[in-house]
Amino acid sequence: MPFQKNNKDAETITLDSAIELCNKALNTVNDECYFISSVADKCDTYRQKFDYILKKYSDNKDVFNTIKRMYNKCESIVMEKTAQGEITPALGIFVLKAYHGLMESSRHYNDHTTKGESMNQLTAEQLREKSKQLDNEYK
Repeated sequence: MPFQKNNKDAETITLDSAIELCNKALNTVNDECYFISSVADKCDTYRQKFDYILKKYSDNKDVFNTIKRMYNKCESIVMEKTAQGEITPALGIFVLKAYHGLMESSRHYNDHTTKGESMNQLTAEQLREKSKQLDNEYK
């Protein structure tokens, strides 16, 4: 038997659980946890869930404002750490562009700091190491 149109039986994210997750996420953001994916991990969820909740409850002022405050808090910490030199400028720009959906296609963009080397297939550890190398080269 086919599913009925607009079937909400499988929906598990209620307004109360959305508000609870949003508050937990906002309270999780700090100087040691400021990447949205890290916040999601600490909240035992995934980062796309925040976008889903934001869309689902976009008309709920508490949900909307709490998620936006969480995003702003993450962004603010990244900006401050980048400006203070705690995060390399390339990583800071990358994260801020990702937060705003401004990522360029790798086919159309070559970062001169990579000297033509592709960064697409590197692991997180390799990216951190490469970032340290590049940072040392430009000091």
